[in-house]
Amino acid sequence: MAACMTAQAGVVYCQIMTGRPTFLLLFGVFYLLVVPAFADYTLILKNGRRITVQSYREEGGTIKFQGLGGEIGIEKNQIQAIRKGGEVDPSALDVSQPAPPTSIAAKEPAEEEKKSTPPIATGKLPATEESAAEQKAKEEKQYQTRIRELTERLKELRDRYSAETRGNRGSDPAFFTSEEAFRGHQEDLLSRLRDAQYRAQGLETGGNAGSPPFSLDAPPAYTEKQKELSDLRNQINQLESQRQSLIDEMRQKGFDTGSLFLE
Repeated sequence: MAACMTAQAGVVYCQIMTGRPTFLLLFGVFYLLVVPAFADYTLILKNGRRITVQSYREEGGTIKFQGLGGEIGIEKNQIQAIRKGGEVDPSALDVSQPAPPTSIAAKEPAEEEKKSTPPIATGKLPATEESAAEQKAKEEKQYQTRIRELTERLKELRDRYSAETRGNRGSDPAFFTSEEAFRGHQEDLLSRLRDAQYRAQGLETGGNAGSPPFSLDAPPAYTEKQKELSDLRNQINQLESQRQSLIDEMRQKGFDTGSLFLE
């Protein structure tokens, strides 16, 4: 009868129970070393030796496998790696220490690169900025349309006022060429005088002027021509004030006002 125990290098040695120690090299180990062609796994020991086996199992801290003489056990801490038959070293299973976290390290640069990569410029504004720009352009167009309407109305009233007071149209001054034009000019001067007199007493002017209240110094009444000229001047002044207010608003909002001139 023989008893087996684990000795140096994790290889199992046996002793005959006759009391005299006998060193036996197991036939199973020898068989595994000389017949690698039929093996499925290679055990690579830390001392450089290699043992080829068809299969193995792990029990506690020992790797066990079958040999010719029965089951053989080698301590796990004596094994450097276990490689499957036909594989190269990089694919060997290292049972003595965990594999280094190469996959995690390999992923980190890619993640950092992904974080640091700036977004690709497409030349298109974000939806919120594009919407704000469109709204601003729409508002600017509305201002320009309103100012053009006021400008056309102003030109019409000015031409009419010029024809009534000078006998011609346009902004350039001209000599009076007819008696009617001269009378129109006189009526314009008297109409301006009546406006000043009525305003001084807090009264409405032009077509809105009523009969002067009882007063020791009541202003003279307007003639129909004087009322007409006074109303024309009031309309022109109101339109000019509205137009200038719109232009000031456009400047405050940064809109273009370069072409909004009035001849």
